[in-house]
Amino acid sequence: MELEFSIIEEDELAACAELYVATFRESPWNEEWSTEDAFERLSDFLAAPKSLAIKATNNGSLCGFLFGKIQQWNGVVYYDLEEMCVKHSTQRQGVGKILMGKLEGMLLEKGVSRIYLITQRDSAPSNFYTALGFSVNQSLVVMGKGIE
Repeated sequence: MELEFSIIEEDELAACAELYVATFRESPWNEEWSTEDAFERLSDFLAAPKSLAIKATNNGSLCGFLFGKIQQWNGVVYYDLEEMCVKHSTQRQGVGKILMGKLEGMLLEKGVSRIYLITQRDSAPSNFYTALGFSVNQSLVVMGKGIE
């Protein structure tokens, strides 16, 4: 597989949304996204100040991407990885690992020293991130509340 990497442009969001829907319909997520909702989600990420979104292509075909933004907190510049997606048929072939490596190189050039993300515990995605050197941050907790 001959991978090429580049920054995602606004006119590429439709293809990213289609890949997002197709990928997250598969295990382990089994989610029912509409293309419109996925497009809006990814558009919002791309429109954020200091966003950085990268795609991986193979012979011009989109096979993976990630979206996030650079932020500042208490003297630390970090990257908030919002979404990462690798085409189901190319998973476990190194696409995600190489994509993350490209991201880290770009972030180092921008003075970013940490990457944060949220994923499910004890899952294939958490195992993937652990293998890349991520660890559970014991001082943080994700909280949520329904609003009625």
